[in-house]
Amino acid sequence: MPSLKYQTGDKVMGRWPGSSLYYEVNVLSFDAKSRLYTVIYKDGTELELKEQDIMSLTGFQARTRSRSRSNSRSPGRRRSRSRSPARTTRRSSSRTAAAATTATAETAASSRGDTKLKQAPEVKLSPM
Repeated sequence: MPSLKYQTGDKVMGRWPGSSLYYEVNVLSFDAKSRLYTVIYKDGTELELKEQDIMSLTGFQARTRSRSRSNSRSPGRRRSRSRSPARTTRRSSSRTAAAATTATAETAASSRGDTKLKQAPEVKLSPM
């Protein structure tokens, strides 16, 4: 019989299925036939995890420590905002800017419908 890596009652880090996130779990049992550990999460969820989805607390802490340290040593990349020729900055004259502001205000007022009421065509009826 192969030796168990984790014993019943051990606190370990368990990977949530379908995710890369690890959470603290307690080992409840191990099924030798299916090679699955039954674990319980802090919220009470019980799941069966493969051994590859479980990591010891010390191994997990060492992994996250080394990962954060390596990230802080590397210089950060800076993104430069390059402009394509189609997106050049254009300066408009004050007259053009004033016209655009007026047009925007008129559009907003007419869309509200409170300044101008639409006139219905007048219908006259005559006796026969």
